[in-house]
Amino acid sequence: MASFRRMTFLLMPLLLLICAPATQAKTLAERSIFERLFQGPKVINVVEDFLTFWDAMKDKPLAQQRYWWKRMVEDKYRDYFERAVYRNSDVKTRRALLDEFLVRVPERIEALREFNRHINDPHISPLIGAFVAFKTRFPDYQQPRDIYIGLSLFRFDSAVRPVQNEAGVPDTLCLGADVLCGYSPDELQVALLHEFFHLYHFGFLFQQPLLDEFRTPHMPLMIEGMAVAATEAMLPGHPPAFYLHFSEDNHKAQEHDLRANAGRFLELIAGNAPPEQYEAWFRNTPTDTVPSRGGYLLGYEVTRRVLAALPLEQMVRLAPAQLREHAEEQLAEIAGRQILVLATAEQR
Repeated sequence: MASFRRMTFLLMPLLLLICAPATQAKTLAERSIFERLFQGPKVINVVEDFLTFWDAMKDKPLAQQRYWWKRMVEDKYRDYFERAVYRNSDVKTRRALLDEFLVRVPERIEALREFNRHINDPHISPLIGAFVAFKTRFPDYQQPRDIYIGLSLFRFDSAVRPVQNEAGVPDTLCLGADVLCGYSPDELQVALLHEFFHLYHFGFLFQQPLLDEFRTPHMPLMIEGMAVAATEAMLPGHPPAFYLHFSEDNHKAQEHDLRANAGRFLELIAGNAPPEQYEAWFRNTPTDTVPSRGGYLLGYEVTRRVLAALPLEQMVRLAPAQLREHAEEQLAEIAGRQILVLATAEQR
């Protein structure tokens, strides 16, 4: 009997995988619609395989879930998980991320199922709606690569990651369905438009990629600030905190400290600080010295001031050196340090 139970445990997920083509077949027409819309690139659905895995493994011990997760989900999308989720993490960190996900995800399963149904339905898909809205505003945009309806292990809602190249150039829209399934329709629309703008912007920035140039503090500041401003332009009618993904209290507090924060970030740019010194400005978790997502607000304020004189269609084509000039000039104005910046510029 024990031997029979062990054999059943080993064979059940394999039988489910054999049956999976029936589940996948029903979405072939939907995928062809996505492919025609995007003129080639596909929508790759990791969530379908995860739900198949979960239906088989939901009542199993964590060790068994971990074992079959790798074989039924992770191994099928190795590049996605390696480059978009784990991002060179060590074995211990990966285990911790996966264990936390498997413990937390049961409360999200029904929301994930509903999200998966909606995003794959060509008649109501928020992904199609966001793409059409983006193309209406930026008609020259062409979808560069496949899109992943993926899982982020609760690390991100959506992001552009270097999944389909080995050079580290961000090229692929990755949706963290486990996070996005908890968003309202407007919040989901904002997240998708924000990332489509990143893809559009990167099409200009990475024409001749010099990745070292993108490790300087002004680049994430301008990249994120421009995406926030572009999303506001495409989906107007909400307060700034909504586009920044801030609470109202957080927004008010950071507005109050804007001058001081601008001065501190200006010093990071002037010192060509490495990523480990400025990355905290673009994280959700505040520190004793850096506010949560503080770089997004600073970048948004810089972008708003530049857009008073330059249309977004022209700003998106600026080279990294030009973006740095604008970042320094506008941050200095916010911080009241115009004279300092002019003196520094004359010394170069």
